[in-house]
Amino acid sequence: MARKLKPRTPFAERLIAARDTMARKELAARLEAPLTTVAGWERGVSFPPPDMLVRISGLLGVSLDWLIAGRDGAGGPASSGGLDEALLLRVCEGVEALSAEEGHPLPAGEQARLIARLYGDLVRAFDSGEERRIGLIALLQQARREIGSAG
Repeated sequence: MARKLKPRTPFAERLIAARDTMARKELAARLEAPLTTVAGWERGVSFPPPDMLVRISGLLGVSLDWLIAGRDGAGGPASSGGLDEALLLRVCEGVEALSAEEGHPLPAGEQARLIARLYGDLVRAFDSGEERRIGLIALLQQARREIGSAG
């Protein structure tokens, strides 16, 4: 019998909820990911890379907004209602690079919160893709200063 998980982050809780009755082993197999990797995501000790977030969203039928930030209701079906997947991927890649450049990786929960905050700020502040791309550069510079002053 599998041990009960103790998720450490809201993302981990949502991933477990979205998986519902699907076994973790089945989720790992369908994602073609190691079982230990999926278990790390569900415990909240690691965070999936951007491409895997998109695959999880599609496989489990939940929106990326809900999976990452808890928006769009409790695990409702994924919709094309305004989610800019290319922007989200750029935000994830930017945060991942920022974390690596600062020499200390952000914990999974902090990384998820930063991704959600930056994505939300960009969508609210800018209408066009070009504006959002430029805005992302500025927001990542600001995040770098915040991380640097905290460290």
